[in-house]
Amino acid sequence: MPEESDAEFGKLTEAFADALDEWSRKVTEILEQKNLPQKSLVARLAPFRSVDASQASRWLSGHEQLWKGRAALPGTGLTRDIIQALQLSGHDADLLTQRATRVDQLQKQLMKHKGWRKKACEHLQSAANAADRTDSTEGAKPAFSNRRFKPWGEQPTWARAALAGVLLAAVTAAFVIMRPGGVQDTANGSDSTSSVPSDSMSSAAPGGPTQAVPAEAPGLEKGTLGEDSRCSESIAGPEAITWRVCTRVEATRVSFALKVTNHGSNPTTVKIRLQYVQAGKFHTCPKAPNTHPLRVTPGEPIITDLEECTVLRQKAPFAYQGVGWLLAKDANAGSYKLSPTAHVRPEGVVWRPDLVLTD
Repeated sequence: MPEESDAEFGKLTEAFADALDEWSRKVTEILEQKNLPQKSLVARLAPFRSVDASQASRWLSGHEQLWKGRAALPGTGLTRDIIQALQLSGHDADLLTQRATRVDQLQKQLMKHKGWRKKACEHLQSAANAADRTDSTEGAKPAFSNRRFKPWGEQPTWARAALAGVLLAAVTAAFVIMRPGGVQDTANGSDSTSSVPSDSMSSAAPGGPTQAVPAEAPGLEKGTLGEDSRCSESIAGPEAITWRVCTRVEATRVSFALKVTNHGSNPTTVKIRLQYVQAGKFHTCPKAPNTHPLRVTPGEPIITDLEECTVLRQKAPFAYQGVGWLLAKDANAGSYKLSPTAHVRPEGVVWRPDLVLTD
């Protein structure tokens, strides 16, 4: 049974590597068709999320990003932003979305295995070394041509890139994540008269120490705050913290909260701030208007008190979003993250984005 389990994990890992390669290849192809350099992707994504050149380069490196730090991998959330940023439609948008969905589905399966990312790197290293030995002794035959699983190694780029020192160093560094805050979203909405410290915020001091953050299930969460609630995709950092911004709609009120999880072994104090957007304008929470510390112990997630950020549901249609910040206790700047948008109408609620495929 262990052998069968290892074999299945290997097949799943290789399918995942394929999916990452195909997604990256499609984005690169689109950029080439539009005659856009990589830096243009960074600039065009700016209204949707905070991105730097190193992140974009990682995303476009295909499966190699598995060992290029512990950064979040591309999925449907990022793809949705890229489609909007590059104004894609038709076949390109559909195909890119399909490939992103495939990435999310395979990652969700892999995450059922403890330490999956490190194991995946080790599996790819072993496969690459085997392919290299075959190449050197048999005249560079296609990698994996005699294996039972799909010969994705026929794409030789990944196999060459995964060899020896590069991957060994990467596996050793598999518990290091990218600088916290690097994948945090920024909002499209304009700031109102409320004090919003988002313009210069960064959730960790540059060059500061980082820790491993175990991956969470990709995508949005449904029902975290109860019926008719949604939470954003998971954000990593600072340190071993992951967090989400959530909104809940009830018959008479709309509430907002942060869900914070400490994956480390020691308690961590962070600074948080919560606001909400109504009809495109930022508002302070009635009972939690300022940034304040939050002590997060390891184990079960902490959900901030909904009573601190609750407003009356209006009879007129309005769109609502939670807006959250979470940063290291000694940081004074960071980017905000938005919950999914609740389009609240007298007859019901429509969430955008929302979960389409659920177990």
